[in-house]
Amino acid sequence: MRRTLPAAIVILLLTAGCGGTDEPKGADEPTTTSAPTTEPTMTTPTTPAPSTTPTPTQPTKASTLIDYGDDEITVARAGDVAKLSGAPEDFKAFIAADLQRQQAIKDKVCTERPEIHVGKVDTRGWAAGGIFIPQCGGNAALWAKVAGGWREVWGGQTLPDCAVLEKYDFPAGVAGGECGTADGKTRRYP
Repeated sequence: MRRTLPAAIVILLLTAGCGGTDEPKGADEPTTTSAPTTEPTMTTPTTPAPSTTPTPTQPTKASTLIDYGDDEITVARAGDVAKLSGAPEDFKAFIAADLQRQQAIKDKVCTERPEIHVGKVDTRGWAAGGIFIPQCGGNAALWAKVAGGWREVWGGQTLPDCAVLEKYDFPAGVAGGECGTADGKTRRYP
């Protein structure tokens, strides 16, 4: 059974933050110094992510979804937004500004610099990814273009809230196929 993006992000973030060790990153973990080496490929929103090393997809007239694959794009410095191939310029600017805001927060416990991971972007105004602090873990995040500007509309370590997905009319290709209800149940989305 295929995991949904939010569930996969939650699992990744929870397991990454649980160790509490200062061990170096393994070969499987995302790095912040490499850029995609191949040009993005074209797909439709219904095409599942490839099981091998993914390359970002570019939107076409029929498709507005860019899927950066299971490894996602890691934005650890403002210049890393250039890796968000095909994403709208205003989204890139938002991510760079949000990263700067988060990295300006001083924390005596979590001394590593926060990173933003972007997994999917729908060029019409939705995106999914997460916030991660290397030694402390992180959470999944959903962003939407609201009143002409981008903002985080949900963040957490569970399935996204169904009410939020419905309020912002998230496409299932970005939000995943499941969400959580107010009474703690899981349901299919949309």
